[in-house]
Amino acid sequence: MFKTRRSRLWLFLLIGLVVLSFLRPKDEGSAYQEYFFALNQELKSNGFGKPVVLLDLDRLDENLSTLSKNIPPPLHYRIVVKSLPSLDLLRYITKATNTNRLMVFHSGDLVMLLGNPEFSSFDILLGKPMPVRALEDIYQKTKVDRFQKIHWLVDTETRMKQYLEFSKSKNIKLNLVLEIDIGLHRGGFVNPKETNQILSIFQNHQKYLEFGGFMGYEPHVASVPNLLGDKNEAIEKEIGYSLKKYERFVQSGKESFPSLFAKELLLNGGGSKTYRFYQKNQNVVNDVSVGSALVMPTDFDVSTLVEHKPAFFIAAPVLKRLEGTTIPFLESISFLFPLWNPNLQVTYFIYGGAYLAKKESPQGLFDNSLYGVSTNQGILNGSLATGLKPDDYVFFRPTQSEKVMAEMGEVVLLRKGKIIGTWKCFIN
Repeated sequence: MFKTRRSRLWLFLLIGLVVLSFLRPKDEGSAYQEYFFALNQELKSNGFGKPVVLLDLDRLDENLSTLSKNIPPPLHYRIVVKSLPSLDLLRYITKATNTNRLMVFHSGDLVMLLGNPEFSSFDILLGKPMPVRALEDIYQKTKVDRFQKIHWLVDTETRMKQYLEFSKSKNIKLNLVLEIDIGLHRGGFVNPKETNQILSIFQNHQKYLEFGGFMGYEPHVASVPNLLGDKNEAIEKEIGYSLKKYERFVQSGKESFPSLFAKELLLNGGGSKTYRFYQKNQNVVNDVSVGSALVMPTDFDVSTLVEHKPAFFIAAPVLKRLEGTTIPFLESISFLFPLWNPNLQVTYFIYGGAYLAKKESPQGLFDNSLYGVSTNQGILNGSLATGLKPDDYVFFRPTQSEKVMAEMGEVVLLRKGKIIGTWKCFIN
């Protein structure tokens, strides 16, 4: 009986060890991929010793080529300024795509562009409705002729009437585009009956208001549920439904107010996640907006953008490397952490931190949840396989472009893996 009990004890112990081996975290670490190994060497030799945003112009060129292929004439490409917040970057893209169309979301950006001789004559569409007080502020800071060329966005009858009163008070004429809801449900006019009421206001106040067209945004289609079948086919089908709604707005307006539709109108749609579907099977939208797809933050890692390459990164220098992971007040047991979890074998303190980004290379680096995050000296843990030393760089992929570029203030340009200069970003 004693042998039987001992055998059972050993069996339970063996089972426990097996269970623990499955529960024990795996080593997630690995060294730089080839691309980032080369960038690390370049930054250590010719960089600035501080966190920077890197913009790979070769990858940007590939994304621009892909974009141009998917927006053929007669479609027009409109650059989303907020996602690419640098005059030099905008200049580069306008030349590469031969467009003079911009979508602007911030009043400060609008004032800056209207005050720049190069961009002041561009075709500018507002990407969101502005409070009438914003119009007053912009009007005071820019020239009247430039102000009147802007396509302002209107989403309600109340805002329409506010803009009309503003126009009358300044004795100017505003060009207004109507925001329509084609499935996103983020505001805008929901049916042609509503827009026809607005079109009657245009008809009756042509001295002060000019009808510019429609804007229908549909990023929701990229999230269409699809358990079985091809994801992109499901998205394309949903795009079709949205465009049928769009077409009903246009057709109803043409029938009720033909004089307002006698000229070519701006019929804007699309976005980074959906732009590629506008090149075929539709004759409604003539103006497609894209921004983030050109640099590919992680929020845009979707099936419709697999042809696009990540073109910008954050690079932050390693300041300190400590063996193991020692936690304040837990010093006496801290040696146990890496024994259990190999991803706690090394602690790195980096320059800066708490970036709006995901860790890219080396792989297998983690935030230390006990320490918390820091914007001054971020703490990262990893296994010995990550192999970083002080003055090496940790590379991140931003989750979005506009906030990261604006906060960092400039982008460092890369051509064939070498630093060739910098471009300033503008701050909203």
